[in-house]
Amino acid sequence: MAIDGTYYNELGSVLTITSQNGSVSGTYQTAVGNAQGIYDLTGYVNDDTDPAVGWVVLWSNQYGDSNSLTTWAGQYFAEDDTIVTMWLLRSESAENQNWAATQVGEDVFYPSQELAKTRGRIAALRAPSHPVNA
Repeated sequence: MAIDGTYYNELGSVLTITSQNGSVSGTYQTAVGNAQGIYDLTGYVNDDTDPAVGWVVLWSNQYGDSNSLTTWAGQYFAEDDTIVTMWLLRSESAENQNWAATQVGEDVFYPSQELAKTRGRIAALRAPSHPVNA
């Protein structure tokens, strides 16, 4: 499927995805924050020219566990070869801190680091989609 490949967001994070029969798998490596290494991802994509796509990363690997996960939901645009998403980062919290445990933001993934840097100039104004503290 056209969505298969490696993409970069405005912050320099790397998304590698492969799709098969409506399922998505791959890896995610953040370029910022306190989430070291490569993380597995899993999700779904529909079979369309500009398909809806979504995936989840559990922020746990051989380097540590941040007790959080991020889910991205968005759409792949074939003409630009970009993935435009909104994300939810959920961290574990005490029940009385539940109000602060979910963050929301957006990411755009481009097929090259150059495009991500050129088009993603407002990235400094956005919160990261991964845990900031381990």
